[in-house]
Parts: sequence; structure tokens; C-alpha cells
Amino acid sequence: MAYRVRRTSRDDWRQLRELRLTALSDPVASVAFYEPYEEALELTQGEWERRAVGRTTVTFIGETESGEWGGMVGVFSRGGVAQVVGVYMRPEHRGTGLAHLLMQAAIDWADGREVRLRVHENNPRAVKFYRSLGFEPTGDRAVDPADPVYETYELVLRSPRSP
Repeated sequence: MAYRVRRTSRDDWRQLRELRLTALSDPVASVAFYEPYEEALELTQGEWERRAVGRTTVTFIGETESGEWGGMVGVFSRGGVAQVVGVYMRPEHRGTGLAHLLMQAAIDWADGREVRLRVHENNPRAVKFYRSLGFEPTGDRAVDPADPVYETYELVLRSPRSP
């Protein structure tokens, strides 16, 4: 399947809202997001527009020729490091190469800086994918704020390269 990867803009707020709400309600993706569905549902149009513009977090989406959004990844700068957040692929787009394209967009956006992300210990598919891109554990672990029985841990790509 062919995808066009691009940054979101203010006009994309409705599609961004729909994709984010889909991600937050996906049982498989529940370990990847800390924002509760109910809170996201209550956000105003203005907040969704701000998210789409990307003043703090830039969102890249993968769009099919028909205009369907297959997935997204967010990235922001924190202390000279690029932090990846909000990675989500719709189930029918998993395994198509879209995740590689979106992560490449985030890595390119990082412009040579370290790229970091957090992954849930119960998400082995994501761990395997990030490791295939060259991400390595930093040793930093934290309690999952949504469920303190579990942990998340940090991965870093110190020498960004193409996936």
C-alpha cells in the first residue's frame, strides 16, 4: 500500500481527533497511551486545532491515496532530545511498512539529535519494532501511571539512521 507521510495542519483537526480517539479505544494500544479516552473526548475544537498545528508536539500521519489516515506518530523536543509519543497504526495498516515511514519522519525531524521513547513492558511487538530501528534500552524504568502493576521503559536511538 502506498502512503504519503506529512505533518498535520489546523484543517486536519477532525481527522486527528477521530484517529486519536480510535487509538485511545483500541484494546491493543491501551498500553501505549496515558490520556484517558473520556478526557480526549471532552477536548474542544480549539484544543484539537492546537494539537493539529503542532506548536509543542509535531504529528506526522500516513495517508493513503484515498485520504484514509492509517497511523500517526508525535514528536517533540525536550532538553535537546527528540521525544517520540503517540505512535499508533490502525489494525488494517499494521505490518504494511507505515510504522517505518512514520518513524523515519520523526527521526528526520530530530535532525541528528537523540530520539527517545517509552514503551510498555507488555508491548513486545513495539519493542521488537523499535529495536529493529536501532533503539536500545537506557535502563530508565517507570511505573505505568495507568496501572502501577506494570512498568514502562525508555529506549534511545543515539545515532539516528534510516529504518
